Amino acid sequence: MKKIIIPLLLAVIIILISCTGYYFFFLSTNPHITPDDTYTGNLTAEYTFPFKDGIVNLSVSVPASVYYGAQNTESKYLPYTKAGDLSFYADLTNDPLQEEMYTQILDQTETVRQSWDLTDDEYIELLATFVQSINYSSESDFRYPIETVIGEFGDCDDKSTLLAGLLTRSGYNAVLLIFEEESHATVGIRTNDSTAYPNAEGYSVIETTDYSYVTDRSFTFEDGASLNSTPVIVSVGTGDTTYTSGYQVEAILAYKDTADAKIDQLASETDTKTGNLESMGDTLTGYETRLTSLESLMNTAVSSYNSYIDLANAITKEQKKLNSDLNANKISYTEYSLEWEALEAEYAGYMELANEALDEYNAYYDEYQTLYAEYTSYYSTYSSAYTDYSGTIELQNGYVDIYNLIITEPYNRAYLYRTVLEATGL
Repeated sequence: MKKIIIPLLLAVIIILISCTGYYFFFLSTNPHITPDDTYTGNLTAEYTFPFKDGIVNLSVSVPASVYYGAQNTESKYLPYTKAGDLSFYADLTNDPLQEEMYTQILDQTETVRQSWDLTDDEYIELLATFVQSINYSSESDFRYPIETVIGEFGDCDDKSTLLAGLLTRSGYNAVLLIFEEESHATVGIRTNDSTAYPNAEGYSVIETTDYSYVTDRSFTFEDGASLNSTPVIVSVGTGDTTYTSGYQVEAILAYKDTADAKIDQLASETDTKTGNLESMGDTLTGYETRLTSLESLMNTAVSSYNSYIDLANAITKEQKKLNSDLNANKISYTEYSLEWEALEAEYAGYMELANEALDEYNAYYDEYQTLYAEYTSYYSTYSSAYTDYSGTIELQNGYVDIYNLIITEPYNRAYLYRTVLEATGL
């Protein structure tokens, strides 16, 4: 038995020594990319995104061996010594095999910076807009920035790690802000104003999942929740340059809230005024219908009057002929007298009817004039109401236009700040 037990004990000891060495190796091993040389050539990603009033194009090409090496699960092994303080993010950000990628991106954005004469703050916004333009897709695994860029998608951790890497390499004082309670990550940029996130050592938020203003922390999740916890601050590089336009962002977002409230208020006023105008329109239609009816009645009375006058004039012609016949001795005086009396009676009847038609016309005309005066006065009231309504609509549209710009073009901060100043008369 002893001859068997001793070799077994030696084997166990050897295994324990090996496992211990393997354990300490894992404790001291950082995430790092090992190129996968089974892949050759380069992989390229093309980006087109809006910035200010223009369009920016970027092209990034990296060795396929590095990209697929980064995808290897073993390259992302997180040692227990780093899992607690999240410092592994620095390793994911700063793996030296990604420097060529960072350089390509920053060379191109620096060219944009020079040609567009961007300020330091605008350059931060340019880099942020580039990362925000990358498709958002939730992933459970950690990914290197090179995977995010070439794969053209990433979640909050992936995109924030990429942006932090770009900012620190550009000399900005940027960090990662990890909100463990909300399972969310953003970039923190040093500011010197009230836009800093609470208990974040003077860092303001840069949300990377979608287009967003630098310092805007109004991000909400799908369930409506927002960032509330104190973030863990993770350093991934060094830099001194800070963001100084937070006060402009505050003014823009304050105007957005004001515009939102005014739009609702004006929409309510517009609904009321629309209802009033519709009612007034119905009243005007009633006036117009009655005026049209009176015009028709007046035309009928005039037509009747003219017909009776024509008939009376015809009688007058017959009387003239009768006088002529008498003078020519074609008829006797007795015949003449009888005929004349008959014609005279007929003439008088037509003239009476003509006068009745004229009286009807005058009555309709007087009613028409009175009604038309009321109509004109009411139409003036309607016109004033419509002018007021149009002014409300124009004011509402003005707020809507600026509100829509604010929520859709955070990459155009300087222009929107000027727009807000003009809108507020400052």
